[in-house]
Order: sequence, then structure tokens, then C-alpha cells
Amino acid sequence: MELITNINVYQEYKLSNFDSKMGIWPYIKMISWYKHRIDSHRLKRAIQQIVDSVPILGGRLVNKLFSPLKVVCKPHKSGVGFIDIDLGEQEINIDNLLSAKTYVKNAFNIPQKSADAINKDTPLVYVILNHNQSYYGITLLVNHFIADGGTYFKLLEYLSQAYEDPEYVVKSEPLFTIDSDKMDNFIAENLKKLSWKDKLLGSRVFIFYALNIFLRTKNNWSYIECILTKEKLDLIKRKSKNLSNESAYSTNDALFEFLSVVPIKQFIFPCNLRARNVGIPENYLGNAELIISDLAKPENNYMLKHTDVRKSVNQLPKRYGLISTLTMNVLSHNSWVKLQNLPGFSGKLIWQKWFEFDDAPNKAWSSFPTTSSLIYKITENQYLLICINLNNVISQVEKKLINLGIEEIIVKNLQSNR
Repeated sequence: MELITNINVYQEYKLSNFDSKMGIWPYIKMISWYKHRIDSHRLKRAIQQIVDSVPILGGRLVNKLFSPLKVVCKPHKSGVGFIDIDLGEQEINIDNLLSAKTYVKNAFNIPQKSADAINKDTPLVYVILNHNQSYYGITLLVNHFIADGGTYFKLLEYLSQAYEDPEYVVKSEPLFTIDSDKMDNFIAENLKKLSWKDKLLGSRVFIFYALNIFLRTKNNWSYIECILTKEKLDLIKRKSKNLSNESAYSTNDALFEFLSVVPIKQFIFPCNLRARNVGIPENYLGNAELIISDLAKPENNYMLKHTDVRKSVNQLPKRYGLISTLTMNVLSHNSWVKLQNLPGFSGKLIWQKWFEFDDAPNKAWSSFPTTSSLIYKITENQYLLICINLNNVISQVEKKLINLGIEEIIVKNLQSNR
């Protein structure tokens, strides 16, 4: 592994209280595949430009006694980890998008959890280039203490632009703004608006969530994954839209309703606060995604409607029900679609997928018995949808997908996970 360090800037950055809670999450990581050649020297030059512009990306996590968690950036000493892996004659088969490997093993002890990098000489950002004679894969890994999905995909886009244009960073500075008080101030103001019941239940959601995962058996849980085209997503939107009541709503609102096939008491989703007129700029570095929680309506027999989701997107509530919090009778959905500008690196992306080391134990989020779903782009016109729920719910979702004309659907039992 080669370190690409910032040239001459010493910087210390105090993480926000919000950022400091992200240690349990793994590094954010996607792999992007290309058929055209990716030049390692140009890629390293692009990384150098970005780390010089944003030294925190090459910093190290430092947590001293009685001091807040910081990122310390030392010139010429710490930096971004760059790994170039020549696969030689090894065949890369990416014809099957749902089961394609990443062709990268974790021989460099890259940590799985973000907190594993605290007080260690461990990069917060890694870039892996692996290739044979025909295909090139770029993997970007970013520690969750300094990034959320919004930051991650912006950084990937900047890296691609800097690779294509040597003057891109100079013309675009500042790439990111760094002000930890902005997010903490927003959270503090948001907490003031909550009722005492929502504050009490909200502070205990994670405990109940962890207990439910621990106590549940996987026997009755499955997950489904499939590729949706833009045309199929538009069809879902047209089928959900109520023209008489709603003039505008997103495809994601409609998808939330599409996946709601049984009554639920509560729904949860992350919402990117950047550019929402709440004081968080679009190029804010760090975590700025608020977890929105709202209650389903009894007048709809607790079946989720896209209008409920749209209202929650606009109001940013954090409302909790006692029974739904205790039992975790919730439906959670996460969409990365609006965050993704697929990087070209002077060519055309073949596909992009969630990255897992090929020699690591399967600890993917799809192995946990939770009512949740995720969708993200894999090409310009294709999206990967993953949904986890009880067997009877998954079977109903599968029927709805089949009725849409989706042909390649994979359903797996969580217990066997094969």
C-alpha cells in the first residue's frame, strides 16, 4: 500500500457530536467497473490534488482522555491509502450483475468498523485499483466518522473529475466546507421541538432495535434482490400516484408505498439535509443525514401511502409510537439514488455495486432479520433493490415485482443465506 499524503498542511478537525456516533458503521464502500484503461499515475495524481485541497481526508482519528474525537492531519506522514492490484491473467466475469465478485482480498487489514481506526495509523480513505487486461475496478472506501452517503458520492465524483481534468480541483475549490457546529446546532434545535415522549422513545430506539435482532430467529425471514430499470421505476410511480390529491412526489415515495404490503405502525428513512434550507450547505463534509421517523395512519388501516412519506420528507419529523418502538414494527427504507452521479474516469461506467472483500466473512446487512430495504444505481438505467422482511411479506413483494414484468428475482432465506 502506498500513502498519498498532503504536501504541507497541518490541520486538526474536531468531529461534531453527530459525527462521533458513527463508529459502529463500516467504511462506506462501492466498486465501479470499467472496460477502458484506468491509468494508475493519473489516478494517484487526482488523489494528491484532492488530499491537498481537503487534508482531513488524509488524516488519522485521535481520541485522547477528556478530549473530543479529532482528525489530525500531518503533512508528509499520514494520507490516503492507495492500492494497485494487478490480477494478471485472472478472468473477471461481470456478466451476472447480481452475483459478480469484487476480485479483491483484504490482505492489507483494512478495518471493517469505522471505530477500528481510532488511535491507529490507519487511513480514513482508501482507493483500490484492481485490473486485468480487459477490466478495471476502482474501489473507494471512506470512514463513516467523516462521511455519509452524500459526502461519499461527492468525493467519488470529485475524484473522477480530477482524473479527467488536472485543473479541476483548482477551479472548484473549496471542494468541501468543514464546520462541525452547523450539524450540532441543527440537531440541538431539532431536539427542542420533540415532545417528551418522542425524546424518551427516540433515545431508546437503538437498544430495542439491537434486542429485536438478537432475539429474533432467522427461520421466518428472507431477503429479495432484483434489478429495476428506470422504466420499471417510472411504472411504479405511475401506479402509485393519486392525481387528485398529490401534484408532486418522488419515485422513492412511490417505491416506499410499493414495498408496503402489510400494515405497519411506523416508517423510517434517512434524509439528506444538504441544500434543504436548514443551514447545511451542499458541500458540507461529514454526516448530515437525519433519520426521519413517522407513524402510519389508522385511517389507512396502517398501510403506508406515498403521501405520508412526502409529508414526512417536507416536515422532517421524529415521531415514535410506544408499541412500534418496543416491537420494532417498522418499515425502513434507504435510497442512495439521488446521491449518485456515476463516475466515468474518462470513459463509461459498466456497473457499480456495494463492495465486500472476497475473503471476508459475510456480515452484509442483508443477513440481519429487519424490515428494511435499500435501492441504489448500478448503471445509468439500472437500479439494485434489496428488501428484507418476513417470508410472507417477501413473497408478496415478489408477486408485485413479477406482475411488473421483472424476470430476474433472487430470494434467499436468511437462515441458510445461500
